[in-house]
Amino acid sequence: MKNEKKFRKNMKLSTGFFIILFSILILYMGYSVIRNGTSWYATPYNPRIANARSNIRGGTIYDRNGVKLAWSQDSKRQYNETKEIRRACSHVVGDIYGKSIGIETTYAKQLYGLENDLFTLIQRFISGDYKGKNGKDVTLTIDSELSRFIYKEMKGRRGSVVVMNYKTGEIISSVSILTFDPSTVNKDKLEDTALVDRATMGRYPPGSIMKIVTASRAIDMGISMEYECTGETVIGGQKVTCKHVHGKQNLEEAFANSCNTYFAELSVKIGGGSLLSQAEKFKFNRTFKYSDFTLYRSNFEVSSEKGDIAWAGIGQYNDLITPTHAALMVSAVANDGVMPEPKLVRKVGDTDNMSWNLISQDRIISSATSGKLKEMMKKAVDEGTGTSAKIPGFNVYGKTGTAEYVEDGKVKNHSWFGGFLDEDKPYAVAVILEGAGFGSSAAAPLAKKIFEYIILEASL
Repeated sequence: MKNEKKFRKNMKLSTGFFIILFSILILYMGYSVIRNGTSWYATPYNPRIANARSNIRGGTIYDRNGVKLAWSQDSKRQYNETKEIRRACSHVVGDIYGKSIGIETTYAKQLYGLENDLFTLIQRFISGDYKGKNGKDVTLTIDSELSRFIYKEMKGRRGSVVVMNYKTGEIISSVSILTFDPSTVNKDKLEDTALVDRATMGRYPPGSIMKIVTASRAIDMGISMEYECTGETVIGGQKVTCKHVHGKQNLEEAFANSCNTYFAELSVKIGGGSLLSQAEKFKFNRTFKYSDFTLYRSNFEVSSEKGDIAWAGIGQYNDLITPTHAALMVSAVANDGVMPEPKLVRKVGDTDNMSWNLISQDRIISSATSGKLKEMMKKAVDEGTGTSAKIPGFNVYGKTGTAEYVEDGKVKNHSWFGGFLDEDKPYAVAVILEGAGFGSSAAAPLAKKIFEYIILEASL
């Protein structure tokens, strides 16, 4: 009798335990559907989307000016009739086969009318019943003509250009080369990285555009260092060199001249921990969570070695950044120290997707620090390494970068430029041209052409 009572008690405890576990599982599944339902739909491997595409008239994807980039006709997906626009906007628009991760995939739920409440969502997952539905149109923030202009001006060079409204976070253009044609992607023979969106997935050493972060920390700490550049210095047994012998330099002059030895010594003076903290304010080593696209994580690290700290402070060592993050970084400087949330979608159906922008700003540096950086970036374009981005009669702010990398045993250089215009034209640009040499000779002249186009021709 005693053993029977004990057995019954254990059974009740076990039953209660399993009921609790089952309840937790059901709650977790419900939470997962609510939290991750959109991302589940957005995977290119979701067979429900493939089924929906064969039964639903998909919505049209427009650029910011109403230019049709993709639409459904006779059960087939059509793309813009101009090949240069198709290729310039390919990574943003994406394709229906899920080979790339563009709007065709990330907004498939909206484009194919799959937006429903939780219970209908589960029902459609199970049944695949989509017939008789129409999808919603999606209007993007990009300007297709500006994108085509950039695509043509890149002249086949590999790399990426991102143009952003630094007040609203709207991405006005995001061009990645190598590229592809969404209308023929399923049968074309593509080079290995043509489907990779370099703007959001390409992680490059930032080179001297990293000096924006290093200089901002020096300003915050009140460091006013003067230094004699002889063209090279040795820090912790590691040699750092400059292209020129710059002579006596202060912070503003060293920034304008992109003096490596000055910033290497400055980085050691700031300290590895302090540099790391400042880089993380600028969103390095952070997981980006944006609603319109996935942005790969940028990297900044230091060691206890002074030589490593020196190289990290000038954008080498193990530093990595995406072009979109670079555009966000210069946007924060332009926007009085506030980094906007980047947006790629302006409207879904009749719903404005931009109402978020008043509450999603993120202050990363003070207004005073950003003001000082603006002055330094203006000087860099007016009389420093960025003069090839200068436009007579207009204020252009910027920083060049020349990022070393090794390929086939040879040291080569990526060409960088990050900059912006005045607030009456609140646009920032980040340019990376792979293996193109110095930032002053390749990326900066391209940035100038983009700024001229925005000033004179763009209907933004």
